[in-house]
Amino acid sequence: MPVPLLIDLETAVGEIRQACEELGNEAHRSPFFFIVGAGLSSPPVPLAATIIEHCQSVATKYQRAKALENAATLDLYSHWFGLAYPGARQRQLYLRSLIEKKPLSLASLRLAHLLAAHKLTNLVVTTNFDDFIARALRLFGEEPALCDHPRTVGRIDRERPDVQVVHVHGSYLFYDLANLRGEVTGRAQPDEESSFTMAGLLDSLLWNRSPLVLGYSGWEGDIIMSALKRRLRGGNPLAQSIYWFCYRRANLAQMPAWLRESADVRFVVPAESSTETGGTVRSGAPEERTSPLAAEKTEPSLPAFAVFDQLNRAFEIGAPALFENPIGYFADNLAASLPDVEGGGDPYAFKALVERLRRVANAFAKTRAPRGLEADLDYLRELMRESHYGEAGELLAKIIPARLTKLDASDRKEVLAAAALAGTAIADKIDGGKLPTGSKHLPPFDARLNRILGELPEGMAWCVASRTGQFGFESFQHGKPYGAFTFHFADALRDRGADVDGDGRVSILEAVLATAPRIATEGNRQTPIVAGDADRIALFAAGSPTAGSRTKAVLHALLIGVAKYKHAGMDLRGPPNDVALMEKLLANKKGRLFARVTVQSLIDSEATRAAVAKALAKLAAATKPGDLAMVYFSGHALREEEVQKAETLTLVLNDYTPAGRGRMNHRELIAALAQGKAAQQLVVLDF
Repeated sequence: MPVPLLIDLETAVGEIRQACEELGNEAHRSPFFFIVGAGLSSPPVPLAATIIEHCQSVATKYQRAKALENAATLDLYSHWFGLAYPGARQRQLYLRSLIEKKPLSLASLRLAHLLAAHKLTNLVVTTNFDDFIARALRLFGEEPALCDHPRTVGRIDRERPDVQVVHVHGSYLFYDLANLRGEVTGRAQPDEESSFTMAGLLDSLLWNRSPLVLGYSGWEGDIIMSALKRRLRGGNPLAQSIYWFCYRRANLAQMPAWLRESADVRFVVPAESSTETGGTVRSGAPEERTSPLAAEKTEPSLPAFAVFDQLNRAFEIGAPALFENPIGYFADNLAASLPDVEGGGDPYAFKALVERLRRVANAFAKTRAPRGLEADLDYLRELMRESHYGEAGELLAKIIPARLTKLDASDRKEVLAAAALAGTAIADKIDGGKLPTGSKHLPPFDARLNRILGELPEGMAWCVASRTGQFGFESFQHGKPYGAFTFHFADALRDRGADVDGDGRVSILEAVLATAPRIATEGNRQTPIVAGDADRIALFAAGSPTAGSRTKAVLHALLIGVAKYKHAGMDLRGPPNDVALMEKLLANKKGRLFARVTVQSLIDSEATRAAVAKALAKLAAATKPGDLAMVYFSGHALREEEVQKAETLTLVLNDYTPAGRGRMNHRELIAALAQGKAAQQLVVLDF
């Protein structure tokens, strides 16, 4: 039996670039076109499982709930959507509420940037109802030709250089979009009376172009899968391979055999899953310790955004013209849109406005180049636009944390967001614990953690012992097992050498930056990360605190350590020692910035879900304005990545069972802390 042809992202992008250079160095002569699905519009637009959940509740409300057993996700989607919203207009209005005025996805922006460069292709076929691609293209100065109905396929001419977008199932703006199973399969059928059909368009495209497929899982019988099946089984091999980018390797098992086993399809997959898990598993020394949580792992993924990043770098698309002189760019676009204004036909005085804009644009072009921090910020923006994350990491290391305090609120937010994106992109290329060539600095931020936690309340910081895709280690220190992160973090919190910005305090961010290389020297592939206001929260001064740095506030700490679990095979060794170390640290008054500290500790059988919830309520009730509420946890935890739903970061407590008991997720923890009055809130997780 033939097996799928699997390749990695770097290999695929190299082959695609070579084909374009040899077969069509102009976008409209390209041997490729894009097919993109719902994965391109997530997370602004929810995926199928979220819609199913909503539709189930609506159908139940109107007493139309009717279970469908053993059905695929897309059939469940069609079933529940039809029960919840029986009319086409109802379905369209619901979809419009999910799409209209939503922010663009990063993947849509990266795709539009690539299309606007006119180097890879000029054609996109999408199953999505949203207008994200068209909106993003307009940001880059491109007005795409759109086809969103079978009767408009004549608008598509692949020989034209214009960017063209085909919505095979229609648009959210019209009620005749194809959404349910019957509608979707119906659109795939040929029409004996007309060749102007979506099926006919796809058939013609597939004769001399091959698709690059992203964010699309395939629905057997829909127009795209039907067209691909006809082409692959038609007897003639494709002139160029199809490249199908899989979000996970597991997606392959859900694909039909005719696609999986085709010699014309190359499946681009993420790296194979290693011992690293989504339910992170602390390992013991000298040998690793595993647990049943290993079965709840998160597989490596290949999001559409990462694919476009790699393509944009490979095709060297550069910065969008908009950023060279935005005022001149707007003046040119406005001038190109004006009617003939000669002879007094300009009642709106557009011509005068354009001339004024051009004068301002000329002055803008002569503006002295920024210097110092402002110049670094401009360069950082350029690097991020062009997906040069390694160089961005180098530059970010000079800004964070040393110069964060010099940034205003807007620039600070921008820099931290860039650090999270760059940190994740760089970490995804780590091999054997070493940074890729040219990337010496890995920012202690993780875009995935930010996505999980969402917008944190002001004054809150999270510190997590390992980045997504890694797991925590235990190591012996002074004859005792500790969490590798906790042991070094406790030391770094009072290390005057960690005070990089020179403000006399060791912020949580600075402590994490000092902790990472200490963990690495032990050979552990574990990189601690932060989110929120980690640069603004500090527990200790760097040396003796000055009078002005001390506070009358109280630090209220809840310390949780779980080494002994009721569920078999999960026991650890270090958590009780971790809690004892944190107790000793907080009891030490030398350099402490808080007038007083209260500590409540829960160890092993004391740390059940009910007990932790009660302790959190007590902690919140004790806090006053100006105080710091701190929650520290050492034990097992889960990063549960539910592909179609919101992700969670979940503490695994003493009374854990696989059925769902003994867990507390990040949303519950944030909500519990919000019940208090503390000005600052800190969550530290070692797992």
